[in-house]
Amino acid sequence: MAKLTTVLFDYGNTLIAFGPDQQLAQAAAMAEVLSQAGLTIDNEKLTKVRKDQILRPYRSGGKENVFEEVCREIVELAGPDPTGGITRALMAARQKAFIKSVGVQPDVPPLLERLKEQYRLGFLSNYPCSHSIISSLENLGMADFFESVVVSADVGYAKPHPDAYATLIKEMNLDPAEAVYVGDNWLADVQGAKRAGMRAIWVREHIPYETFEPEPGDIPPDAEIHSLMELESVLAAWTE
Repeated sequence: MAKLTTVLFDYGNTLIAFGPDQQLAQAAAMAEVLSQAGLTIDNEKLTKVRKDQILRPYRSGGKENVFEEVCREIVELAGPDPTGGITRALMAARQKAFIKSVGVQPDVPPLLERLKEQYRLGFLSNYPCSHSIISSLENLGMADFFESVVVSADVGYAKPHPDAYATLIKEMNLDPAEAVYVGDNWLADVQGAKRAGMRAIWVREHIPYETFEPEPGDIPPDAEIHSLMELESVLAAWTE
């Protein structure tokens, strides 16, 4: 087995929690924008459309959603937007709500600081708005830990699509055999990383908002942890 030189991270439900509270914060922000425009939206329809949008990349060959298009789709549930102004307002509100609603546990930045002393660190996240991801990393004081930050919105494809991993590999000039990817999503993170030639650590600390069960033929992770704080001991065991 090649020497481990690089640790790569997913974001939501790996480095941070991203679940019902964050989803509700975005829903409230969107409802406020629509209300100010004199529009109302059926919550049941909104929930159904947002769930479809979340799963859409996995059903469309990995193609990532376009943020403006998915926001326009939500606006049009409530009414027409001939100038696009409501859609733009919704985009801005969602970005602000994302940044405001996410937080990091106090022991995570010190963990990244320690890891950075031993490994190269990289970041790869699925999300249709790179501004939300990058701004939140900066707001939480984590941006400087990573040599490279890649968001699926900028690639055009979401994990587990090989282009998402290939972009990070190229940006960091990586040998995949020397890297491990740490993430919560069985399909996007574990299967995607293994198919890219990396090791994979499956984090089970948070409940992901998109859940995929193992299927016949799937590749098992190299390790499974129930807290991100277990990561150092797993990496240490691999280097002994």
